[in-house]
Amino acid sequence: LGPIQRAMTTGTTVTSYDTRFERTDGSQFFVAFTASPMMSDGQANGAVLVFRDITERKAFEEQLTRHAFHDSLTGLPNRRLFLDHLDHALRRSSRSHEMHAVLFADVDRFKVINDSLGHHAGDRLLVAIAERMRASLRPGDVLARFGGDEFTILLEGLCSTEDAVAVVTRLLAEISRPVTLPDGHEVVASMSVGIAVTGPGKSRDDLLHDADVAMYRAKGKGRGGQYEVFDALAMGNRSAERIELEAALRKAIEDDALDVHYQPVFRVDDGTIVGAEALVRWSHPERGLLAPASFIGLAEESGLIIALGNRVLEHACRQARAWFEEFGVPLSVAVNLSARQFQQPALAEQIEEVLQRTGVRPSQLCLEITESMAMDDIERTRSVLVRLKSLGVRVAIDDFGTGHSALGYLTQFPVDVVKVDRTFVDQVETDPVKSAIISAVIRLAEAIGTTAVVEGVETEGQLEHLRALGCPQAQGYFLARPQSAERVRGLMADALTPDIASLAQQVAAGRRR
Repeated sequence: LGPIQRAMTTGTTVTSYDTRFERTDGSQFFVAFTASPMMSDGQANGAVLVFRDITERKAFEEQLTRHAFHDSLTGLPNRRLFLDHLDHALRRSSRSHEMHAVLFADVDRFKVINDSLGHHAGDRLLVAIAERMRASLRPGDVLARFGGDEFTILLEGLCSTEDAVAVVTRLLAEISRPVTLPDGHEVVASMSVGIAVTGPGKSRDDLLHDADVAMYRAKGKGRGGQYEVFDALAMGNRSAERIELEAALRKAIEDDALDVHYQPVFRVDDGTIVGAEALVRWSHPERGLLAPASFIGLAEESGLIIALGNRVLEHACRQARAWFEEFGVPLSVAVNLSARQFQQPALAEQIEEVLQRTGVRPSQLCLEITESMAMDDIERTRSVLVRLKSLGVRVAIDDFGTGHSALGYLTQFPVDVVKVDRTFVDQVETDPVKSAIISAVIRLAEAIGTTAVVEGVETEGQLEHLRALGCPQAQGYFLARPQSAERVRGLMADALTPDIASLAQQVAAGRRR
């Protein structure tokens, strides 16, 4: 009755909003009402009440508030609400001196899954991951979707860093279980997680930055489902170096300042050069010549791999045409496609444009994809390879035998070359199992009309053993190292058809080093 009394006392209309009432059945509703005084001889002797049910409007306002602070897909707190929780936690820790941890988690290879299966499937996977993460955490922990496929977690009241590691270990195990999507696809997801703990003088932004840096360090281990605890001494400088290196790599790509080297591929029976594999190198202005391992991972993480791959493809096609025009032999040039390149919807159209622009014979271009890429989504791989083959290019499966048992699927892919991974060549002379595997792959390749190429040949004994097994083609440091196009041209000009003994003598003399 407060508003009514005020209306009668003051002689003015009083408005009340968002007043909650309860019905006889116990349900609640919200109303807004006004109390207007009934005046007589200048005195208020009553009041007129006007009620308006605002339950629906109130629910809508609450919904808007929820949308402002929660992710619409997963229902988790969003970035804004997470930062608010983190601010409050840091203020509490400044008084209680409790240890808190911030976790930064990123779904491994999510773009590949999202692009290959579709955005709807990607969304369902994120929802499933969010549910599993929530189930893995303690009741008081704060889980948020920070954006895209990134999640953040706030762990409060820890005794040590090991407590955070225990939570992450449990979370990663839960995430690794297969997820069956509504369309029937079964996906095995993983996450890379960075851990940062509170410390003297650390701000909200410091913690998020440290957790992000640690997450990228975990992702850089080269396999999914890894975590890393931020170490200021070990990672602080690396973070700055990474930013600097990424900027330099971006400029090198834009300026077309990367080098493409070529490692020749030889016929094992007579040493004939049959082609070469294009391998990118970077002559850094301060660090000198960098091998791919020094920057390919960075290019993948930053998204520069698409532009870098396109540069290599263009150079390789122009070089293949130049060799053909000079020697009249249609030598094949192999170009590795990254996972991101292979997932591009318009990949075939881009390849076709490069072929037309450079004027190379399509049959001279061999596109290499890794076995793990091929097996990631078999139906899509088959479809993409059929489209690429329609252009007239050749296709190779690289690193064969390292990722999946793909022998049963190999016949389903329209491939021309199977490249046996170098790990099988090591000790092939003394390890009967490795020798048997290489022999089996060679026989299978012959049976389905493809060519086997063994990588990583580093000794004369390995070469002789491969020849005894009937291996058709090989490459490796014993035969020729990756080198500039001009030096490879010299090898071709010297002799396109040397015999195997002459080849071994030249290698021993260092002419091919």
